[in-house]
Amino acid sequence: MRDSTNYNRSMSMDALSADAECLQSLPQSLAALRNCAFALQPISVSDPQLEYCLRLAHQNMNPYLERRGEQFNDVRWCELAPQAEFYLIVDNASSTHENVGFVSVRSDPDCPPALHIGDVQVKATHQNRGAGSAALQWIEDLAHSRCLSELTLNVFRDNPALRLYERFGFQLIDTQFYKYKMRKTLQRY
Repeated sequence: MRDSTNYNRSMSMDALSADAECLQSLPQSLAALRNCAFALQPISVSDPQLEYCLRLAHQNMNPYLERRGEQFNDVRWCELAPQAEFYLIVDNASSTHENVGFVSVRSDPDCPPALHIGDVQVKATHQNRGAGSAALQWIEDLAHSRCLSELTLNVFRDNPALRLYERFGFQLIDTQFYKYKMRKTLQRY
C-alpha cells in the first residue's frame, strides 16, 4: 500500500519518545557486523578517501543521469558532503581489506525521528555479493543506536537496488520525477 505523504508528517508522542535503554548501549548486531565479510569504517569529510567516494558516486550515478540528459554534479556533491556522515564499505574477506563502496547518512530535517540514507554506492565488481545488504543492516543498527524510528532514502526508478530496498522492508511513499521516496519503519529492540 502506498502512502503518498511526505516525510514531514505528524508523529505520535510514542514514536517521538526516546527509549532510555536505547541510549545506553549499541545493539549487539552492530558489533557483530564487524566480524562479517564486510565492515563499515567511518571517515571524516576532510579525509582524502572522500575523493574515492566522489569518484564512485560519479561512476555509479552518471549512467542514470545521462539517460535523462543530465550529468553528475561533482561540485554540488562536494557542497552537500559536509551535511552527511560517510562510511567506507571494506571487504574483510580480501587480504588487502579493499574498499568496495561507501554509504552516507544524515539526519532528516523533514522527519526528525529518521536517518536518511544519501548513498549506498558499491563498486560494480562487488555488487550482488552482500555488501549492500550488510551496509543496510549496519545503517539500521546505527539508527536504532540513536533511538530513531525510521530510515528514508531516494532511489532512481530504474535502479536495480530498488529490489534490495524492497526486500529490506522499505516502502514507496512518494514519486518525484524519476525517483522514488522510500521509508522503512524500524521495529524497537
